[in-house]
Amino acid sequence: MRAARPLMLAAVLLAARAAWRLRKRRRTPAEQREADARARMAGRRATDYALENIREEERAHIARELHDDLGQLLATLRVDMSLLTQAMTATPVDEHTRELLAGMDQRLLSAITSLRRIASNLRPHALDEGGLYFALQSLRNDFEERHGIPCQLDASESALVLSDRYSTAIFRIVQESLTNIARHAAARHVRIRLRRHPGMLHITIEDDGRGIHQADMDKPASFGLLGMRERVWAIRGDIAITGSARGTTIDIHLPLPE
Repeated sequence: MRAARPLMLAAVLLAARAAWRLRKRRRTPAEQREADARARMAGRRATDYALENIREEERAHIARELHDDLGQLLATLRVDMSLLTQAMTATPVDEHTRELLAGMDQRLLSAITSLRRIASNLRPHALDEGGLYFALQSLRNDFEERHGIPCQLDASESALVLSDRYSTAIFRIVQESLTNIARHAAARHVRIRLRRHPGMLHITIEDDGRGIHQADMDKPASFGLLGMRERVWAIRGDIAITGSARGTTIDIHLPLPE
């Protein structure tokens, strides 16, 4: 009888443990809905990330095609135009023809400049040539030149040595933010700050413009804000956008791989 007691005790403990596990697995309807929502969000983020990768690869492919094919063709045409102009200096040519050639040369130069800008928007060469810090500097300089708005970049080059996936996502987020500021904010100054902490990158983008309203953030046509959010969520980050009379602030926290 005494020998059976340890076996009975073990059986009771096993039954209690099995019952506890069963209770632990059982969820209330609210808990189940929350778990389902989390699963849907995780699936959506994984899908967003996969689609964004496909889009970035396609952008890079188109940018290379533009640069290698159309860009080279336009550059060759401009060289030919220059040679033709030089050859015509030895022969008498009327003023109208000279003006026509000069106009053609200027239009070719304009086409080459536009092509480079389009290719850079598709896949910035600065990312491949110098990394994220250099690409953000180029983006800041281009923003100041095109819109006349002073833009401060507060970041450390060593802190922005990241994988291509993260570098591209961060560049696109900052690019979209500056585009929105130029279009809507009427700002006089912009500040971009990036700070790296163990396992985390904190990005703050501030402007002193009119300040975004909650109603504007909820508009279905706010594709710029939607694009930023999707890029952040795709790499499991968090984004908060706040507006006031003093301007708009975008706070982003991105987890970094160890």
